[in-house]
Amino acid sequence: MGAYEDSKLKHPALIQFRGHFDRKRVESMLSKQTGNYEVEMSEHGLDVYFEDVNDARFFISKLKKNMRFKQKLSINYAGLRKGRVRKFFVYSLRFDDEAGGILRTEK
Repeated sequence: MGAYEDSKLKHPALIQFRGHFDRKRVESMLSKQTGNYEVEMSEHGLDVYFEDVNDARFFISKLKKNMRFKQKLSINYAGLRKGRVRKFFVYSLRFDDEAGGILRTEK
């Protein structure tokens, strides 16, 4: 590990899936995802915790190409690490339509 790797601060992130979405499709896309993540079912939907916010952002960009949803972001204070402020990013993805947010392409 180089000095750059040691100084890189990781900010944790949470992606909340809410509404009507295709859970199997999301889990299939997650299985192809790199990085550390943990999936939990909540009473409101699916929660996916990522160790690094950049992995979460990359996954959301993949979702945007395949699904339709509304996105909200909130940032909370997560404490100090090595004298630097850590932030906790929460992305809430709302799938409102009955089709599970799947984009349809007409042929």
